[in-house]
Amino acid sequence: MESPHEHNWVVTASFRADGLDTDGFVVDFVTVRAALAEITGELEGADLNDLLPPDFAATAECLAEYLAGRLTERLDRDVHCVRVTEEAGCEAAYYPAGIQS
Repeated sequence: MESPHEHNWVVTASFRADGLDTDGFVVDFVTVRAALAEITGELEGADLNDLLPPDFAATAECLAEYLAGRLTERLDRDVHCVRVTEEAGCEAAYYPAGIQS
């Protein structure tokens, strides 16, 4: 196990829909960006081991799962996928249960 260290995570959330809403969107990116900024702002500069639920480790995979859950709650809609990039070439993608890639 690695000792605690910092990362500049890059988070990408994607959404799917069978059709577009009345404004012609799958999802409003401004709303998604604001929700993601609030959620990640709570984590910024903190030890993720102290903030994430006890059953999560501070890995890109667990962070992607955590963020997918928080985004789903905040936006009241299913997230198709959350990708967390730790550094170039090190990326984890989480697809919530029941969501097809």
